[in-house]
Amino acid sequence: MPTPPLCRQPLGFGFVELAAGAPSHWVVTLVDGSQVDVWADSVTGQSEKTAHDEYLVFGVLMDIDVDLQEQFEVTARPRFPGRRVEVAVARFPRSCVRDVVTVA
Repeated sequence: MPTPPLCRQPLGFGFVELAAGAPSHWVVTLVDGSQVDVWADSVTGQSEKTAHDEYLVFGVLMDIDVDLQEQFEVTARPRFPGRRVEVAVARFPRSCVRDVVTVA
């Protein structure tokens, strides 16, 4: 299935492309009651395994030319180098977050 034009953005001489389709919609409620909308494929820092992490980090799975990856905060890579990486799109200090929910 081809990637919709809005999900494919030229950057310099390479391309950045969403790898998993449209990201999920998350609502992050901060301790002061304000809310932030985040679109991401995943969030780390909510599971028992990552509960000690200082930050909640939202990531998007993307295909990025290898030469351009240094321009992004890459949070996960496959075992073998390639275009597909997870990139952080939002980071919140755990102490500032009251709740995180997905929007259906």
